[in-house]
Amino acid sequence: MSARFAAARLLLLLVAIAIAGCRAPSPAERYEHWLAGGQREKVAEYRGYLRAQGLAELPPMQQLLRSGRRWRRCGAAEFALPPKPMWPETARTLRLIADLRAAGLLEGVEITSGYRDAALNRCEGGSSRSRHMSGGAYDFDLAHDADTQALCAFWRRRGPASGFGLGFYDARHLHIDTAGFRTWGEDYTYRTSQCVPGARLKHDANQPDAP
Repeated sequence: MSARFAAARLLLLLVAIAIAGCRAPSPAERYEHWLAGGQREKVAEYRGYLRAQGLAELPPMQQLLRSGRRWRRCGAAEFALPPKPMWPETARTLRLIADLRAAGLLEGVEITSGYRDAALNRCEGGSSRSRHMSGGAYDFDLAHDADTQALCAFWRRRGPASGFGLGFYDARHLHIDTAGFRTWGEDYTYRTSQCVPGARLKHDANQPDAP
């Protein structure tokens, strides 16, 4: 190998290292960093609890533990584990989510918010009675071709027995909890819900968070 070629390879290696050093960490890398900060055993215990509840087929834990959309702006951690007393409520809602996934109604969705403490909930614009603070609520980004009417049909059919709360912040962003059979839309009332015939929703990714 010539000295010139070796020098060129070294230069390319140094450039690659410099670029890698400037690259922002991916969500997976940030999650791994959070786990390494003393959360790994706690998350393993939580995963074990959910499995014991028959909830083995779940979305990735990296999604389940997302705190909120605005975590960075609010100065909060990107991931948050619900306190142990709240685990039964998270399991109840995750059981409903598992049923929705089994019915093919949450294809291509991404969880954007789960448990939030009171400070983050305020910063996110959440209600003072938000179910996110008790660990029993999850927000989702829907796929562009999501069948929201099929989701509404499931809500009508299964909602009373499961306490299915279904909220639409806009046409692609929704909230699911098990705090009571109800639905709402962009103004947080029944009349603007996607599940109400004739309701129209805005396609706005910047809708505030809510219940």
